[in-house]
Amino acid sequence: MSHNTLTSRPGDWPLPPDPGESRLLLDLFPDPLIVARGPSRKLLAVNRAFMDLVGISEQGDLRDRPVTEWIHENDRHRLLSLGGDGESDPVPVMVQIRDRDSWRSVAIIGGRRLSPFGEERWVYRLKVLEDSGIGLEKQMQEQRKRASEAVRTSLRIFHLTEKIRMAPRLSTLLIGVTEEQEFYSRAGQLLSSEGLGYRSVSFWKTDEEQRELIWGAEDVDPQHLELPDTEDAAFRSLPLVTGSGLVDRVLELRVDPRELQLLQEAPLLMEWHEEVLGTIAEVLSLTLQNLQLHEQLEKQALMDPLTGISNRLHLTSQLEKEVLRSRREGKPLGLLFTDLDGFKQINDVLGHLVGDQLLVEVGQFLKDHFRESDHLCRYGGDEFVVIMPGSSIEDVKNKAEELLQAFRAHPFLEGRAQEASRLSLSLGVTQLRDGLNAESLLDEADSALYEAKRSGKDRCVIVEGNETSE
Repeated sequence: MSHNTLTSRPGDWPLPPDPGESRLLLDLFPDPLIVARGPSRKLLAVNRAFMDLVGISEQGDLRDRPVTEWIHENDRHRLLSLGGDGESDPVPVMVQIRDRDSWRSVAIIGGRRLSPFGEERWVYRLKVLEDSGIGLEKQMQEQRKRASEAVRTSLRIFHLTEKIRMAPRLSTLLIGVTEEQEFYSRAGQLLSSEGLGYRSVSFWKTDEEQRELIWGAEDVDPQHLELPDTEDAAFRSLPLVTGSGLVDRVLELRVDPRELQLLQEAPLLMEWHEEVLGTIAEVLSLTLQNLQLHEQLEKQALMDPLTGISNRLHLTSQLEKEVLRSRREGKPLGLLFTDLDGFKQINDVLGHLVGDQLLVEVGQFLKDHFRESDHLCRYGGDEFVVIMPGSSIEDVKNKAEELLQAFRAHPFLEGRAQEASRLSLSLGVTQLRDGLNAESLLDEADSALYEAKRSGKDRCVIVEGNETSE
């Protein structure tokens, strides 16, 4: 690390954390450093070198005072124009700064930087110059030549402070994510963003035998399934530990090589950085755990605990969605409502536990006869409803006939069902038409079902237009 150079990089100065923590980092530099805010450049944080330069012992005496108080009135326009276009100027400017009761010549470099949260900060670095014309010009030329190298060092220091500040906020930035895949995508983008700046960010699902890529940044090879070289100093593998204690999700990333060089030169910074990574892994683990728990509870709320298929609550919401999609895309929507004939006799003769077993078998039977795109739900008792997106009335009629024939031939309860009751299906079938909504469509299929039961059972009644037919 060079201590005799000035630093700058266009539009890329990170934002320091709280004043106490920023002082620790800013004091790593022997040259005076200033962090200010707002158009008037009010001081937010400085380091010990600046305090010594201007003869102030307590940083509280400086906070919220304009930087221009210490700049000669003839030079203030130079400071205010430095990086005035929103970017740091790589060329230092020379100004006179107040040194107690006198003035000293300094070269100053820096400019404005907007954080990922839209906060405006002005970051300046000063170099005290020898007060002689030829010496000043020579030093200024040397500073111009060496500014490019020095900017990288200072930038990485401030970049690390941004990570320290931003890591605990990851959970806040992930609020609103409702699906696990969305979580990986959003978290990966945040880790790859300017604020954190990690490279080759990827999430993996792992077990003892294989690993599968869940999400990877653009520079991640999805076919690279082998574990990376752990001897790579830039590589980090962070297990995401959820409440179950099972570690089957891993976050992998690489530290920027230029930042890594700085960390290796400063053990204290390396220690802080590893703590940042630990905080990131902990925050992501807790967020993922909460998301998985939410998904589990939501799934349980929409699932029938006996048959393992969707329940009436899911039917209601899903039918409304499919009605809207059918009208939007101009595609047909079929609905099939079915009920078991003779189910009461099964309970009376074989008992309710056997009746529950029969409902489980019927649920699996229906699941086997419909597509994955269809929505099978247990409406209640021995009633089931199937939403059939993209199916015309002819498609649903054919499916109903197929069900009736297959049900008659199926040996439910290993044949005991037919010994205890004359078990059969009754079905009501309809299709979405103009003037119907989700509720009226379901009522229409329900009415057709009970028409089938009243007219002899073991049959299907179809609603076509305003007419019904078997």
